[in-house]
Amino acid sequence: MGACGVRFRLPSWCAHDGGNVMLEFALVLPVLCLLLVGMLDLGRYALQKSAMLQGAREGAQYGMLAPLDSANINTTAQTATGLTGVTATNTVFYECTAGVSVAAGTTCSGGKPPKQYITVSVSKAFSSVIASGSVDFGAFGGFTAPTALSASVTMIVP
Repeated sequence: MGACGVRFRLPSWCAHDGGNVMLEFALVLPVLCLLLVGMLDLGRYALQKSAMLQGAREGAQYGMLAPLDSANINTTAQTATGLTGVTATNTVFYECTAGVSVAAGTTCSGGKPPKQYITVSVSKAFSSVIASGSVDFGAFGGFTAPTALSASVTMIVP
């Protein structure tokens, strides 16, 4: 009851609003599902990228011990990822000064031998749950789902 004993009543069109929550949920549900699928896909990508980096590290560490054993370096890198469909390559190069490659057997200034490096690269195709097409957001840019994963590690051979 209001002041002075007068009872206020809502209009009949406003009295029942229980269906609004269901309608709003039905409108928001597709957006929430799209966000969830996108986050799960991003998580899959990050986990596989981390595994690829670990595989490249393992291959490079093996390559530090046996830099001329190319087949086993690649096999170690592929196996260490724990993923299927991974390809690995490795290269050995020499440098006297940073950024300047020299041939094997070259003598650097001061009669020192060049530093030997090994680079191990791994790659794999990535199949996104989201369509592999592109989405254009106009002035905000665009998004293209990733189709490949790769990682590379370079280490000095002692």
